[in-house]
Amino acid sequence: MDLNQDSAEKKDEASHNSQSEEQHKPLSPLMQKVMEKQGKKFYMPKFHMPNLKEKFAEYGRVLKVTKKPDAAEFKAIVKAAGLGITVIGVLGFIVAIIVQLTGFG
Repeated sequence: MDLNQDSAEKKDEASHNSQSEEQHKPLSPLMQKVMEKQGKKFYMPKFHMPNLKEKFAEYGRVLKVTKKPDAAEFKAIVKAAGLGITVIGVLGFIVAIIVQLTGFG
């Protein structure tokens, strides 16, 4: 019984391995030699192109939903972005001063 089960398992593994090898494109011969020396197997995954018609339709739907901000909303966005840039700049400046004073740089 064990021999039959072992041979069935080996057949399943062989069919699974052959299917996985068919699904992946092997590397260049040079890279295969390098991987064989290291005792590893590596296969490049397949690249699937997206459906461009569906992508552009999705982009169109997004553009239909968006609207141009009015003057007050635009000013609020500019103020928030400016404040964020200023805070990050000040923090970077403080860190640079600390690094120069302590000699870690």
